[in-house]
Amino acid sequence: MFKENNETVLLRKEGKVAVVTLNRPARYNAITEELKWGLLHAFTDIQQDDTIKAIVLTGSGKGFCAGADMADLQQSGTADPQAIRDNLIMVYGNICRMIMRSDKPVIAAINGPVAGAGLGFALACDLRIMAEHANMRYAFINIGLVPDNGSTWFLTRQVGYSKALELIIEGEKVPAAECLKLNLTNRVCKADELMDKAMEWANRLANKPTVAIGATKRILNHAVTNDWYSTVCKESEEQMPLFETHDHKEGVMAFIGKRQPNFKGK
Repeated sequence: MFKENNETVLLRKEGKVAVVTLNRPARYNAITEELKWGLLHAFTDIQQDDTIKAIVLTGSGKGFCAGADMADLQQSGTADPQAIRDNLIMVYGNICRMIMRSDKPVIAAINGPVAGAGLGFALACDLRIMAEHANMRYAFINIGLVPDNGSTWFLTRQVGYSKALELIIEGEKVPAAECLKLNLTNRVCKADELMDKAMEWANRLANKPTVAIGATKRILNHAVTNDWYSTVCKESEEQMPLFETHDHKEGVMAFIGKRQPNFKGK
């Protein structure tokens, strides 16, 4: 269960939607060991809660996530190369894997700047909505490093090799409007409307047949790294169990009866 005493990550549940908030506003929600474990606990809790059908991930204060907190990195002793490798794979990697493999749709509500390893969290989400003043930045090159937290994989899927390379090696801020053009975000809105619009979107998705949404996520994640035929097989594998779900049967009956369906996410 989620550890309530971890104040670096807040979890609240509103009906069918869970809101996970990175909560280190004084440091633009820079990532510490405590914050990483808070995210793991939060997403574990959500995944085990069948009443939750959609998730919103956001940040408190002026930023979404500034990346790794360098001061915390030094204090925790993870400056050792082997420790860094293990941390990136086993902790950071598991957080992004939980987001990607969740059978619930995950929306990143990007309330301000997001940089460094924070981009891994933002781009691991299924959908993104950005405040109009927010921006993304691959800042690793400015300290002589390469991107981590899976963000190269996410970025190349969204924008292709050449644009991904440009964004990474230039290390400049990419404003929300440009992110929209590059497909790095699905939507941009006014800052004071961000959470309302994110919650409206999440609630709309939560009332759809979310078992089918989870299956769709698995198919698309397969499709981007596999060939056509294996994807056809994956579609078939995911499709067959859906015929037995309440939501499929309800959808068919609603269509025949010319009424709105009452999906239950099962």
